[in-house]
Amino acid sequence: MAQRELQDATIYTQDGSTLGTVSDASAETKVELLKADGSRIWLERYDLKEVDGKWQVADGYTVYSADRVNGEYTESDVDEMVDDTFPASDPPSFTLGDEGKGR
Repeated sequence: MAQRELQDATIYTQDGSTLGTVSDASAETKVELLKADGSRIWLERYDLKEVDGKWQVADGYTVYSADRVNGEYTESDVDEMVDDTFPASDPPSFTLGDEGKGR
């Protein structure tokens, strides 16, 4: 599956309905789809196959989504929230000890 073949391709479900259009095929393992309602989902590359000149998802495919149920978060919102956790997730460069207390 070459990137250029997938970029902007329409992806169909097993029953022939449109799942979405590939908006980003640059990742090594997943592709991003833009759905008709404007939401974005990600699919594993190995879940896509070309059938009769159309891209189709395999049986039992997995959908990944960063959208909240009410649609308030975008991918950039999630990125910003992750950035805001730094440096809290990193250990301090020193530890407080009880040096000199005679233990």
